[in-house]
Amino acid sequence: MKQVLSFDQTKHLQELGLYHIYTLQDILDKLPRYINDFGTKYKLHIEPTFAGPWCISYQIGICEPFVFKLAENLLDAAYDMLCWCIENGYVKVGKEE
Repeated sequence: MKQVLSFDQTKHLQELGLYHIYTLQDILDKLPRYINDFGTKYKLHIEPTFAGPWCISYQIGICEPFVFKLAENLLDAAYDMLCWCIENGYVKVGKEE
């Protein structure tokens, strides 16, 4: 299992304004537990799919997810979701933190 981000992934997070994010736990600590979008609250879900990849999503119960990221390993799925959250303003970085 992949334990840390690749050099390119770490560099991309630094370009987005985050530093010292290397492990799965570091990324999970940065992801919001909930996303509030126009009054609707979506909860963070992390689960394996039946086909094999990992899925990280924000959704209400078992309804269609607001957003989801799939990857063969959990670290990459979490990384993709963190990038999406930063790019869409759900995780504040730099001076906004």
